[in-house]
Formats: sequence, C-alpha cells, structure tokens
Amino acid sequence: MKMHTSRWSRNAARDALLAAAAALGAVTLVSFAAPAQTGAPIKIGFAAELSGFYSFYGTACVKGMQLAERKINDAGGVLGRPLQFIVTDSQSNPSQAAAAARSLDVQDNVLAISGPVNSDVALAIYGYAEQNKIPLVLPAAAYAQLTKPGTRYTFRIEPDAVGWGYAYAKFIAERKPGAKIVYMYLDIAVTRAISAGLKYEAPRSKINVLSEVVFPQGSTDATVQAAQVAAMKPDFVLVGTVGAFDITLTNQLLDLGFKTEQLIHILGPTPSILGYGKRSVGSFYGTFFDANLENVTPAGQQFVKEYTEQVGRIPSFVENYCFITPYIIKAAIEKAGVVDREKFREALSSLKMIEPTLGVPVEFDKNGARKEYMYMMEILSVSEKSFTAKKVYYLEWDPEVIPVYDLVK
Repeated sequence: MKMHTSRWSRNAARDALLAAAAALGAVTLVSFAAPAQTGAPIKIGFAAELSGFYSFYGTACVKGMQLAERKINDAGGVLGRPLQFIVTDSQSNPSQAAAAARSLDVQDNVLAISGPVNSDVALAIYGYAEQNKIPLVLPAAAYAQLTKPGTRYTFRIEPDAVGWGYAYAKFIAERKPGAKIVYMYLDIAVTRAISAGLKYEAPRSKINVLSEVVFPQGSTDATVQAAQVAAMKPDFVLVGTVGAFDITLTNQLLDLGFKTEQLIHILGPTPSILGYGKRSVGSFYGTFFDANLENVTPAGQQFVKEYTEQVGRIPSFVENYCFITPYIIKAAIEKAGVVDREKFREALSSLKMIEPTLGVPVEFDKNGARKEYMYMMEILSVSEKSFTAKKVYYLEWDPEVIPVYDLVK
C-alpha cells in the first residue's frame, strides 16, 4: 500500500540521532556528577484527572510526568533548581478543574499549569489561564478551540482533533476508494471535533459517511446501536469511545460478524488494546507515539523500558506526551533564563526543539498550536501485558489545510 511520506518520515533516522543528541543533557540515563541544586523549587501546577470518568488517562499521565520529573532533577534540575510538579485532582470535572487552577495560581504561585488530558476539563482551565495570564501547557488535550485565534498563554502539544478526522478520512480513502463508513462515538469535545474534520474531508476524499451514532457519557452498552450499524453494511466502523465502553463496543461489533480489518479506533491507549484482547488482531488505531514505531529514539526506548518496569505495561501516546511535557517546560525555562511567567510564555512561543522520545519537532504557531501529524497502526498480536503493532500509514499536514477554527466553535 502506498504510504504518505514527508521530511519527518524520510529523515526518521536523522531525527532519531538528533533527538538522542539533543536529549543527552535532558534525558540522562545515568548521571554520575549532577550539578548541585540550590534555591527554591520551580513549581509547576499539574491538574490531572485522578478520579472520575477520565482517571484511566489521568493517572497514566501523572506516572509519565513523574518519571520525567525525577530524571530531570537527578540530572541537576533546571537553572540549578529542582523542578517540582504540584499534582492536584480535577476529578474529571470542569468546575473542579477551574477551582484547582485558581488554587495553584493564588495559593501555590506556580510558574505555569499543566496536566489536563481531557479537552472538556482543559477548556475550563484555559479560560482561567488566558484571563489571568498564566501559561498553560497541555500534554494531551486536542480540542482546537484551546488554541483558537487570539490565544496567548495556552500551548497544545497534541495535534488538534479536527485534524484527526481529516487524517482518518485520508487513511480510509487510501485503503478502499469510495468506502462507506459509520462513526460511533461518545458525545465529548474531542470526538465532536473529529466528526467535524471527518465530514469536511469525506466528500473531498470520495468516501461516504453513512451515519453517525452518538452515545451520551456514561454509556455502557451498544447492543441495539451495533445491530443497527451492522444492518447498514459499512466497509469500516470508526470507533470513538473510551475506557471500558470502548472495549465493550469493540467486542459487540466483532460478535455481530464485523471483521477486525473493518474496525478503526480513533486512538490506541494500551489499556484499551489489552482489553480488546487477541480478537482485535488486524484492527487499526491512530496514535502520535507508539513503542512499536521504528523511529523511537534511544531515549524513547529507555522511557518505554522504565515505564513498563514501573507500571507493568508499555506506554502509549498519553504517557509519552506527559513524559515529554516536563522537558518542554525545562527547555522553555532555560531559554527564558529566569523564572518569570511572561518570559516563560515568550520562550514557549519561540521554542524549537524535538521530542526526546520520537524525534518529531516541537514548535508552536502564534496561537499555541502544533504542526499536525498522525500514525495509523495495525495490531499484530496481543498478550496479557503487551502488544505488537506495525505502522501502515503516516500523514502530516499544516493546520491551515482545513478550516479548523471554523469547523468547531
């Protein structure tokens, strides 16, 4: 199958070497003579979903962040000072998240806030951060309005979800021109944004979206809806659910006779893939980091090894984004040269670095958005604590290729 290539994919080996070189100081595997740390810690607020509906993402994120925090401090910290992440529970609740942001700002006087991996939660903190001029670094919240035109203090590390819809349409059209698809998803900000991108690109890629099946949050069963979708006889089903419901829906579709190669998951978090089990071999998922990718750098391989030893399973894109976030923050503080919110914001705005784990560029546009990219993976095997997959498609694009901010308000 023809694959999209680019300056990233054509130069993966070069990028990996550059990433390893750039990360020697930041991702020190063994530090024999770390410089002494003096002065008060540099405090960063980390409002994470430690309880509630998105705790399966939030707790994994914190573990990835804390691994990087420890490695940075073991290697000498930042500007000779320890980097301290103050973790607070947003409870997967936007109102609680806004209150947590205020407490981190007023009570803890943090340099910046990070942590949310759910876009609905992130939107609540976004409003506070922009109004109160406190930098907000988002590891894995993909709603485009988090970096809408005029945004100054928010920086989104994950590609926006409207673009995901665009990428899925491109992938499906390449696999089967003229394909008929159904999109089944939970009613949350990210999946609605995917819908907007999918419907925008579908006619241009000459694929047909037969129907969208939308589930309210808290759904646990899709028996009726899955049967209705089976009756439509689509070529592919794009599955946009999360957590335990994602596993349930996947198995219900397989029970109805769908072949694994007809199922495309919007993302591939490790717990979900392990939950699908061996039945899912041959299905596809989108991602921005995967332990199975060939261009994982030596520092990235070390991250995978250490995270697996600590947690008991391999990390996926959420854990990776939360692991690299402290390194992005570290680079911006060092670029600023002082611990100052406005100078930190300015440093982030002009930052140019590469991810230590995958070698892809990290830089933000004038609104805090990042260049868009996505890998499509095919599941090859699933065991109790791990899985293997291979890259079958890669796409990168500039945000301006689709009217992102017009498609989601």
